[in-house]
Amino acid sequence: MTDSNAETRVLRTALGPLLRRWAAALADGCVPDRCVLCLAPAAMGICADCAEDLVVPASPCPTCAQPLPAAGLCPSCQRAAPAFDAAWAPLAYAWPLDRLLLSYKAGGRPQLARPLAGLFMRYLDPAATRAVDRVIPVPLHDGRLARRGFNQAERLARGLCRARGLELDTRSARRVLATPSQQGLGRSARRANLRKAFRVDADLSGLRVLLVDDVMTTGTTLEMLAREVRRAGAIWVGAAALARA
Repeated sequence: MTDSNAETRVLRTALGPLLRRWAAALADGCVPDRCVLCLAPAAMGICADCAEDLVVPASPCPTCAQPLPAAGLCPSCQRAAPAFDAAWAPLAYAWPLDRLLLSYKAGGRPQLARPLAGLFMRYLDPAATRAVDRVIPVPLHDGRLARRGFNQAERLARGLCRARGLELDTRSARRVLATPSQQGLGRSARRANLRKAFRVDADLSGLRVLLVDDVMTTGTTLEMLAREVRRAGAIWVGAAALARA
């Protein structure tokens, strides 16, 4: 291999993550004027007709947001309360939202950030952000962040904070372990996978903290992060996600 080829490879390796972040940031600042689902005119990227196809859970558990057939606590929360005090996930992880989220995270479509953040702000119960001192998005490990170019939870949290006048905190929590994907794992396997994955070094004594993620499946990710936030002194911890599986 020639010196020029070696230098090109080194430069591509070094600049690749940076370029992905620039592309994501540029796309995040663009507001599409067409619906990302049907291409009809839409001010915030999703038209009214397609928004009607979104599934809104009728009776979510107030503690973990698990969809239920009737109002009340789910059996899991009756047996043992999670580390967070309350959870909100205004939409179900079902078509067409599941396709949008997959395209956003894994399909190289960072331009979906604004429409998805718009849905989060539109459907999230105001109670979720009432009297909240800080909003902490679920952090990504540095390696995954470099590959993807953006943290999808942070984009949702940033839009929410901007709209509701909240303080975004992206420094207090870190993901210190590069855990394998959670997809396809059950609750116990997810718990083992995420043990000691998060670290909170800041002093959160006396604060009310809202954690934000894009999708809540079993709640294990938010549960493990909530434990660390409580150890840091938070007196109340809420969890919010755009969708609940």
